[in-house]
Amino acid sequence: MNTVVEFKDVFKSYKKRDLSLRNPAASLRPRKVLKGLSFSIKRGEIFGLVGLNGQGKTTTLKLILGYIFPDSGEISVLGYSPGSVEAKRKISFLPENPPLYTTVKVSDIMKFASIMRLKVEEKKRKDEIFKLLEKVNLRYAYSMKVRELSRGMLQRLGLAQAFLGYPEFIILDEPLSGLDPLGRRMAKELIKEARNKGSTVLFTSHILEDIEEISDRVGILYKGKIVRFVTYEEIKREGDLEKIFLNTLKTYGD
Repeated sequence: MNTVVEFKDVFKSYKKRDLSLRNPAASLRPRKVLKGLSFSIKRGEIFGLVGLNGQGKTTTLKLILGYIFPDSGEISVLGYSPGSVEAKRKISFLPENPPLYTTVKVSDIMKFASIMRLKVEEKKRKDEIFKLLEKVNLRYAYSMKVRELSRGMLQRLGLAQAFLGYPEFIILDEPLSGLDPLGRRMAKELIKEARNKGSTVLFTSHILEDIEEISDRVGILYKGKIVRFVTYEEIKREGDLEKIFLNTLKTYGD
C-alpha cells in the first residue's frame, strides 16, 4: 500500500449558535469548514499542510485521528478507518501545546510511550529512550518532573515521545512552536531522520520557511479544500513557498 492517508470529497461542518436571533439557543447554524476535501499522502513522504487560521488544518488532523467524524465523504488511514485500533497502533501524534501530565517525571512519559510502541525487553526500551532524549537535548532532565520544564523543554519532550520507535505515521501540529533556533534545527533533523527510517510525516506550521525546507510535498488549504499541491522541486523553481502561498490565495480568493 503506497498511500497512508486518503480523503475523498470530505465535508465537515460545526454547529454555531446564531446570536442575531432573539433566542440564540433555539437555532444552531452549521459552519462549513471542509468543503469537498480530497487529497492523499504517500508512504515515506514528509507532507506539509499550510493555510490561514480557520481554514481546516486542525479539523483535518482530528478527522485523521478519529477524534471527530465527517458529515460525508470517505477517509482511509493506513488502509483502516480513522480512529480504529489497527490505525492507532501505527500512529503517533504531537498536538500543539502538548497536554502532558505535570505531576509525573520525564522518565514516566517516555517509559509509557516505549511500552506502547517498542516490543522489546526493558533494557532495550531504556536505551532507545536515552537515544531520543539525547537527540532533543533532554537527557539531563530524565528524572525531572514535567511541571519543572520550560515551554521549550515541554515541546522537546513532546517530540521525543512522538518519535520514539519511529512509528509508521507521525502527525505533528505546529511541532516547532516554542523552540529556540537550535531546537528548531533539531526538530527538522528529527523529522528528516524519521522519513529516512521509513516513517511518513504529516505536519502543520505557520512558519512557511520551515515547511519549505523539509517537506517533500505541500498542500495549501483554502476555503475547505486543498487548492494546490507543491513539490520541493516546484518551490525551488518558483522562488519560495511564501510567494507561492500568497499567489495561490490571490488566485482562489474572492
